[in-house]
Amino acid sequence: PAQWYTRSGRSPAASDVYKGRLDVTAYVAAPACPRILGEMGATVYKVEPFVGDEQRTQGASWGMKSKTEFDDQAYDLSSMNKQWLSINLKTAQGQAFIYRLIGDSDIVVTSFRDPALKRLGLDYETLSSKFPHIVFGQMRGYGERGPERDSKGFDATSYSSRGGLVMAFPQKGEHFEPANVPVAFGDWNASVALTAGILAALVRRLRCGKGDKVVVNLYHCAIWGMSSAVAVSQQGGEYPRSRKEVPCPTNNCYRSRDGIWFLMCFGHYNKYFELVMKVIGLEHLIGNKEYDTLEVLNETGNNVQMIAWMEEAFAKKDFEYWEKAFKENDIPFQKCFTMDDILNDEEAYANDILRKIHYDSLGEVSVPTSPIRLRSVGDPVLFRSRPIGADTRKVMEEYGYSPKEITRLEQEGAVKCYDGPPMPDSVTALSHGPGFEGTGN
Repeated sequence: PAQWYTRSGRSPAASDVYKGRLDVTAYVAAPACPRILGEMGATVYKVEPFVGDEQRTQGASWGMKSKTEFDDQAYDLSSMNKQWLSINLKTAQGQAFIYRLIGDSDIVVTSFRDPALKRLGLDYETLSSKFPHIVFGQMRGYGERGPERDSKGFDATSYSSRGGLVMAFPQKGEHFEPANVPVAFGDWNASVALTAGILAALVRRLRCGKGDKVVVNLYHCAIWGMSSAVAVSQQGGEYPRSRKEVPCPTNNCYRSRDGIWFLMCFGHYNKYFELVMKVIGLEHLIGNKEYDTLEVLNETGNNVQMIAWMEEAFAKKDFEYWEKAFKENDIPFQKCFTMDDILNDEEAYANDILRKIHYDSLGEVSVPTSPIRLRSVGDPVLFRSRPIGADTRKVMEEYGYSPKEITRLEQEGAVKCYDGPPMPDSVTALSHGPGFEGTGN
């Protein structure tokens, strides 16, 4: 169709591979999705207002102490592997430029609310009529229906608070207080859901030539993660709960003599009861029908006594002893890691879960990579975020704008081009994984 804007001027076929994935987002949940796509090898254009994405201001609120013009780890976490454009979407010239970008793109990802998208001409109805091929992905706080559909939604409010995590995670007890859930916890999880939906829509587009709208909301993702709690709560269970009263004593946290907390995970209590009793020194309970099945335990309330006995048994030996005993008997367990444990975990670095990246103001720090791996890509190449408008001029030149036109549009307030000091090598450097190389297929 003539209304499709393409660099070649022709109408793209359904099988065309478009160049760009457009990121018109803010904060974490939505921009983390195109970061994942960027790690898969996609070209991602991050579009920011002249003041930048508000995520550029959030490091201090997260508790980070170092931010410079070039070093901003809080922003990098959701905005690596992109090209940075700054466009005034409220101007006709800015809108014309972004439409040219959309015409060459597979995907548009946004976290803007519907009223703002309509004012900017970037709502799904407008874009799908102009660009029928486009896959439109939107991250919302709440759903498209209901009283909160146009409300602001953040990880802390839509996901952790309304989704029940704040009230379900603490230990039940006399001095109950809401949990302090790690910042952006729900954002990172929701970004994976949005990525999955977008890629499914892209497959459909490649098959039938027509784009689609993909919507993910933080509240829904939280409820999905709480599915078990939702079901249990309707059958007499309660949240928050106490580890001293859980229905399955072999799926619970305990503490060793030297004060180390660990979690063992045998949900099939009846099957593994005899093995666990032998390993932890409670052989005298084997064959005792009051304690060897969950059905009887939870009918009589004996689960509380069983947990108390197991606590006493685990408190008699150091964690090193239990670690060896569990591994020898193939009992699933894990020490409850602190952040320090994670940052020093060989497993995380061997599998490129964490990667060391250099910042001039911080030195070498560990950054999580996205959790999806493609054999064809291998461990993804990473590169850090850059200042506002760092790539505006370059990308506009790629789209046929002359230097004179770019200067004029900048003077008219339609775009912003970075004109600060040269970027240090640490910003432009590429980071490679520890050794898993893609097949290139």
